[in-house]
Parts: sequence; structure tokens; C-alpha cells
Amino acid sequence: MIFITVGTQAPFDRLIEYLDKWPHIAKYECFAQIADAKYLPKNIPFEKFLTEEKFLEIFNRAAVIISHAGMGTIISCLYHQKKILTLPRLAEYREHRNDHQMDTTKAFSERGYIYPIFSERNLGDKLDHLSDLKCLKTIGKHADNPLINFINDQVSK
Repeated sequence: MIFITVGTQAPFDRLIEYLDKWPHIAKYECFAQIADAKYLPKNIPFEKFLTEEKFLEIFNRAAVIISHAGMGTIISCLYHQKKILTLPRLAEYREHRNDHQMDTTKAFSERGYIYPIFSERNLGDKLDHLSDLKCLKTIGKHADNPLINFINDQVSK
């Protein structure tokens, strides 16, 4: 199962639309949490917001998580050994007030923790090889000091 989540603070229509229009989406069981999106998917079941229980149920069933570059989602995926693809929200599209999610995505991907997505084509390439993806790295209940320092640096930007 593919779980697409955009968090609860803002919609992320670009991500949802990319996935909804991916030609092979019907081959996969998917579910999307889309917040207050203007774009409503036609090919993916969705809810705007989920209870914590429903979120955890879907998250636990999912083999792959596709998300904005939110720290909570990334950390949860690393802890629960989930494959994660992240598309950063960008200020130029008015998806966020700045590009800190781009910095987060670059930093985590350079360290081999996540699969970064920087464009619709890049997302399509990853999705076309979904069966080849694996959980890149995991973290324990207590992160090691280099990871804590890295996260603190990202949060302070």
C-alpha cells in the first residue's frame, strides 16, 4: 500500500495532482490524506484529515510513504522502517513561506535516509521502480548524537 500524506497544516495540491495523474496509480492500493486541498484526487481514495487512530492504521499498513518533507513524517518513517519519498513544499509555488523543506530533503537524501523527489518526472521515475525501493536507514527510539545535531540544525534554519 502507498500512503500519501501532506500533514495537517496546509494542502499540497502539486504532490496530490502528480500522484493522481501518474498513469500506473490504479495498479496500487493507495490512500491520501490531503488537508484542505483544492485539487481533489479522482483516482486515489482520500480524506482531508484523519484521526490519530486512522492515521496510524494506514501508516502501519503502508509499504511506502510519499510525503511533503515534514520532520514528523520523516522521523516516523525512519523509526518504523518505512520507505519514504519526499517532495519538498516550495515558496515559489506558495506552498510554504520559505524553502526549508528543500533543505531538509537535500540534507536527509545526501545522508542516505530518504528518496528525494524534486520534480514530477523524478517522482514518476521513482514510482516506475517502486518494487526496487527499500528502507534506506532506520533510527532507534533514541537517535544518535549526529542525527540529533543534524535535526537541530535543520529545525533552526
